[in-house]
Amino acid sequence: MFQKLCIIGLVCLLSLSLTTLTADAQEKISGPYLWMIAKTAANQGGQNSTNIDSLDDASRGKVTEEEIAKNGAREGDEVGDYEWTPGTLAVNGDINALVNSIGMEVGALDDITSYALIVLKTKRAQGNVAMGVSSDDSVKVWLNGEVVHTKAVNRGRGGDNSFQDHLKVDLKKGNNLFMIKVSERGGGWGMHFGVGGDYELAEIDDILPVEPVGKLTTQWAQIKNIR
Repeated sequence: MFQKLCIIGLVCLLSLSLTTLTADAQEKISGPYLWMIAKTAANQGGQNSTNIDSLDDASRGKVTEEEIAKNGAREGDEVGDYEWTPGTLAVNGDINALVNSIGMEVGALDDITSYALIVLKTKRAQGNVAMGVSSDDSVKVWLNGEVVHTKAVNRGRGGDNSFQDHLKVDLKKGNNLFMIKVSERGGGWGMHFGVGGDYELAEIDDILPVEPVGKLTTQWAQIKNIR
């Protein structure tokens, strides 16, 4: 009897722990995000392009995922044929509809990757904060330049009010830059993303790049002259 009670108690504790983790990250962040898209080779979207640097490919080496994940981007900056553009996700997380609505591309899109940048501003450092994400198809997430989650899989993004993947992240005091990469193979294309903890969303103007050391390009020179 005692053994049964212990097992039941353990199950209840595990259930409570899972419920708490889910609840902490349940609030989906609709945006606004700063968006970029990059087309992949035919039949190579989704899980096949999860670990391929599509920003590097699209820009022909001028910018990489690592640089953007660390430094952010500025609205209007170009990568290949596209510009970083602000946009807010609908409740259903449909990236294809968003890309259409902000004028980046038209129609249904396959074999394509999206990048979404957002900054969460905190007044204090916070450890072990819950993060939830869903994706259609594969997903990769960076926080302050470090990869914190990768799911190389072709899948649907699940329901509007749930997350498929749950993990914990550490937020530093000040600005915390997230970059969410969603690689689409075919059919639906979308994401849900949420973070627990105490923060406020930064304005799009605060998702600014830090001038890279030893890489003063013409673009950087122009920005400095404007200032």
